[in-house]
Amino acid sequence: MINATNSFEHHNEMVLHLWEDFKLNRHKRIPVIWGMNDRMIVLNKELNIRNYTYERIFNDPETMLQAELEFEYWKRLNVYADWEMGLPREWPISVQFQNVYESAWFGAPLYFSDGSVPDIFPFLKSEDDLKDFMKKGMPEPFSGFMARVKSFYEYFLKKKEEGYTYFERPIGSVSAPIGTDGPFTIATNITGGYVVKMLYLNRSLAEEFLWFITESIIERMKAWHRLLKISYPYEGFGFADDSIQLLSPRAYREFVLPLHKKIVNTFCSGRPSIHLCGAVIQHLKTLKEELNISSIDTGFPLDLGRAREILGEDVVIQGGVRVTTLKQGPLSEIEEEVKTVLSSGVTRGKRFVFRDANNVAPNTPVEHLNFTYELLKKIGLYGG
Repeated sequence: MINATNSFEHHNEMVLHLWEDFKLNRHKRIPVIWGMNDRMIVLNKELNIRNYTYERIFNDPETMLQAELEFEYWKRLNVYADWEMGLPREWPISVQFQNVYESAWFGAPLYFSDGSVPDIFPFLKSEDDLKDFMKKGMPEPFSGFMARVKSFYEYFLKKKEEGYTYFERPIGSVSAPIGTDGPFTIATNITGGYVVKMLYLNRSLAEEFLWFITESIIERMKAWHRLLKISYPYEGFGFADDSIQLLSPRAYREFVLPLHKKIVNTFCSGRPSIHLCGAVIQHLKTLKEELNISSIDTGFPLDLGRAREILGEDVVIQGGVRVTTLKQGPLSEIEEEVKTVLSSGVTRGKRFVFRDANNVAPNTPVEHLNFTYELLKKIGLYGG
C-alpha cells in the first residue's frame, strides 16, 4: 500500500484541469474512471481484515461507516484514475445499500450470501399478487426498508456533527440513495421477470403495475431530495434501467419510455444521463431522439463504435474493457482490448470516458487497473 503521507498534488492538479478541459471539449486525452464501491474491500479476503459481512453492514450503521471509510482510503491511496487521490480534506461518504434498497422498500425480502453482494427474493408472482400489492397503496417514502436507510443517513450526519475523524480528516459530504435503478428494472426484480410475461398476457394490468411502481418511485425520490435539501428539477440528473435490455424497441417505446419521460420531466431541467448495462444497442436511437440523453454509462456487451454512430458526437459515452479481462489479465490481453476499444470509433467527437464495463470485480489486481490507466495516458491522446 502506498504510504499515506505521499503527495498526490501533481496528479490532482492534472485531473482538475483535465475535467475542466473536458467540459469545454478541449482536453488532450481520454479521461479514465473506475466503477467500484465497498465490495472491493468486503469481498476481498486480503483487504477485509475486519471480517466485514454485508449482513453486518446492512444492520449496523457504524459498521457501514467504517467499511465506507476503509474503501475510500484504500481507493485513494492505491487505485489510479482521473479522480482525486491521497487523503482528502474531508471524507465524502455515502449510505451504501448496493442495488437492493428500492426492491426492499417495495417489500422484497433480502438475502445474504458469502462471496457476493446482497440480493432480494422476488415476491410478486401472479396477477392476484400484483393486484393485492397495488391495493395496499404506495409505500411511504421513509417507510419499510427506507426507514433503515434514513436512520443510517442520520447516524452518518450525527457522526459528522460530533466531529468524528478518520486519519485526522473529518467527514464531509454525506450522500444517500435519492435516485432510482429504474422502474422496469425494479418491476422485473420484484416479480422475478413475471412482469415481462404480463406485457403480453395482460397488457392493461402490466401497464397499471408499471405506472404504480413509477409513481411510487417518483414520490420517494421527491421526499429524499427534500430531505437532502436538493431542489429539482436540475441539470446533471441521471438514472438507470438495465432491464430494458429484455425488451424490443417497440415494447420499450410503448411500455417504458412514457415512464422514463415522467421521471426525467420531474427531476431534469436539461439533458439527462442514463446508466444501462447489457445489450441495449436497440434502444439507443430512441433514447437519443425521445429523451435527448447527454451521456450514457455502458456495460458489456455493447458495440461502442456502433453506439457512437447511433448517438452522434455530442453524447458522452462511458465504456471500455470487460471486467473479466481487467481481473484475469494478462496485461497483454488488457492492452489488446484497450486498443480495440480505442479503434472502434467511439472516441470520435472526443466525448468518451474510458472505464470498466461495468463495475470492477472484487479481487481485480490493482496492478491491472494502474497499468490500464498509464496505458491510456500514453495511447489515449487526441491529435492537434
